[in-house]
Amino acid sequence: MMRTTALVLAVCLAAAAAPRGAEPTAAGEWRVAFVVPTGTRTVSMYIKQTGTKLTGAVVNEDGEFPLEGRLTGDQVSVSWSVPEDGKLMEITMKGKLSGDTITGTAKIGDVGEGPLTARRTADN
Repeated sequence: MMRTTALVLAVCLAAAAAPRGAEPTAAGEWRVAFVVPTGTRTVSMYIKQTGTKLTGAVVNEDGEFPLEGRLTGDQVSVSWSVPEDGKLMEITMKGKLSGDTITGTAKIGDVGEGPLTARRTADN
């Protein structure tokens, strides 16, 4: 009985000590390119991550815009708004995070949707 208990305890301790796969993180500095009706647009994105919640900013030649989003597993969703013709237009990025890349789509207000790619340029 004691031998069985010791064996069960050893197996449990070994399982607890086994390395687990690293959780994906979207935190860092990203260079994002997405297609809009007038061509390809690029922006810099700075993401901070707390649990699954994403916050930060998108920066381009027009200014800096706050972003909010979520990371669920390897699926990233981020939204920000930019001024367009006197009102705010929401841009929503959705994609799959794989290491230092995100591939997916960007929805630009009611204008349309196009492919998106992002590459992490620095970690936070």
